[in-house]
Amino acid sequence: MNTESHSVDAEKLKPVLHLKIEQMNDRQLTVLSRVLLQMEAEEAAERLGEAFERDQEEGKMRRIPELVRKHRQANPYA
Repeated sequence: MNTESHSVDAEKLKPVLHLKIEQMNDRQLTVLSRVLLQMEAEEAAERLGEAFERDQEEGKMRRIPELVRKHRQANPYA
């Protein structure tokens, strides 16, 4: 997707969406809020998944048992 045309479309879309939001009732606003929260959660999950994959590719996950062992040795529990 062309980023330049995407941003132009977004700029045209913003006032339309603002108007629609202003016209929504309480129930519609609640639903919209939930949709936006779901979008944010999905984006965060995607970023976390990508970071996890990078960590695996870099071999960081193999060090977890060693790091846990060192932490437990340095911080014994009562």
